[in-house]
Amino acid sequence: MEKFSIDRFLFSPGRRLIGYVVRGVSKRGVLASVAGFFSDRSLDIAYCSTRAASEGEEGRILLFIDFTDSPLDPYMVADELGKLDVIGNVEVIEPKIRGFIADTSFPLIIGGARAVLLDESALKGLLLKFRERLGTGGEAMLYHIGLDVGKERWRYILRMAEEIGAERFMDKVSIAAEVFRSMGYGIMRIRELREELPHAVLEVWDCIECQLGRPAKRPFSQFIRGLLAGITSVIYEMDMYALETRCIAVGDPHCLFEITPQK
Repeated sequence: MEKFSIDRFLFSPGRRLIGYVVRGVSKRGVLASVAGFFSDRSLDIAYCSTRAASEGEEGRILLFIDFTDSPLDPYMVADELGKLDVIGNVEVIEPKIRGFIADTSFPLIIGGARAVLLDESALKGLLLKFRERLGTGGEAMLYHIGLDVGKERWRYILRMAEEIGAERFMDKVSIAAEVFRSMGYGIMRIRELREELPHAVLEVWDCIECQLGRPAKRPFSQFIRGLLAGITSVIYEMDMYALETRCIAVGDPHCLFEITPQK
């Protein structure tokens, strides 16, 4: 399974990193032109992020370039880059501390909504310490938080799915599973799925919550199973309940959730 890093800052001891914010009218080949520009000057791109824009609208590319072994002047490079037909203007970002640079674009947005990034240490505080301090009451709260998050977020996801014409039941389920994975919750696989008589059995591999909960004496998930109940409630258009019957926290190879109508 391929890992994907979303670090927005770099620690590079001894390296001279310079940032560039490149703006211009979005059109085909812009990113290739910019990448080729730095490659022609033997400059390595250490980081690159782009803001999606429709063709003809203004786009933005943020790059961190390694100048450590280069005799080139970063500002002269910026002037040359700005002369490309596809570029509107170029802003240079000088790091405050050598060996460290950060993408400080703000605020973060996911699907039109503001977002924050939580690493494992933060998730432990939310998913583990919360329940340790509040006991079974904390576990119940995590389930209902997940339920509300699943309903709220996936209403937007499925509304967007319908806008692109994905109105079939299985299309919605497929999109929900891929978004679930892309957001880092785990890898969802459908074992059983019924549309007319609402019922689903879902495998989740590498569930983030249960991975943090190892080892446990019983199935550990509260937030994720609430999330799955919320997602399926939106898909089935009725209140659903999720029960975890297998769990990696107790030694199973994957987590297994049975989704049924809420009694």
